[in-house]
Amino acid sequence: MEQSYRSASAHASRFLFLIAQFVDRRIPAEFFSAQFRELQNTQSSYLDADVSSVIGMLSVDVGAYLGDVRIRGVDYIDSEQLWRAAGQAFRDLMAAQSEHFEREAG
Repeated sequence: MEQSYRSASAHASRFLFLIAQFVDRRIPAEFFSAQFRELQNTQSSYLDADVSSVIGMLSVDVGAYLGDVRIRGVDYIDSEQLWRAAGQAFRDLMAAQSEHFEREAG
């Protein structure tokens, strides 16, 4: 099955899985940020608006962790700050997914 036919929740689940691995400290910040960017580049267009908003907010933090402050115009954050931001994003994504499933269930 092609990506475009998968449900938005399947694409969101990929982000949830990656973020959960980082929040559980099973992967380092460098790996997380690289994989997050890859997912964002390939999966973001398939996300629901509420999930996309959460991913967009976390993207700012990933960019601040990876990015050059002079180019990005944001303050640098360390891996612990990125970890906290990812934890909040994980909670927000779980809430969005729960709401989505409730809507689908009617």
